[in-house]
Amino acid sequence: MTPIQGYEHLTDAERRWFIRAHQKHLSSLTRREREQYGLGNVVEVKSNPQQAAIDVRFLNGEQRQFTAKGIWY
Repeated sequence: MTPIQGYEHLTDAERRWFIRAHQKHLSSLTRREREQYGLGNVVEVKSNPQQAAIDVRFLNGEQRQFTAKGIWY
């Protein structure tokens, strides 16, 4: 698996937010959708302190924000 760009710049707390929200996101998807949004398809993550979120970009071009509350949009 290719390293996720920006992951090394997240704080430990942000990494926990990302992992928790990502797992919740995957659990809401169909098996086919999960294939598109798994960790192997995350291209970049970036801290967004103004919105208390992590900006996530996927290989398919989709972007999401994962929040500390485990919500994504």
